[in-house]
Amino acid sequence: MKEMTPKMEAPVNAKHKDTVFRMLYSNKETLLELYNALNGTDYRTVEDLEITTLENAVYLSMKNDVSFLLDAKMMLYEHQST
Repeated sequence: MKEMTPKMEAPVNAKHKDTVFRMLYSNKETLLELYNALNGTDYRTVEDLEITTLENAVYLSMKNDVSFLLDAKMMLYEHQST
């Protein structure tokens, strides 16, 4: 096994799918927990959260990873594998 030197970079799988991210945050409880952690808030009522993630809707090639409405605001979260 080769030892990594400062000039070498770890290989990146650019084709890595965001399936785990989307699956994890399609659950309202987990999504609300992520929102609270990122925004320093303490929302507790998952019924106030409406998931609005696009799934091959109007534009067949367009979709987003996770989107939702909370407190009259739309949040869009994207997973980046690279």
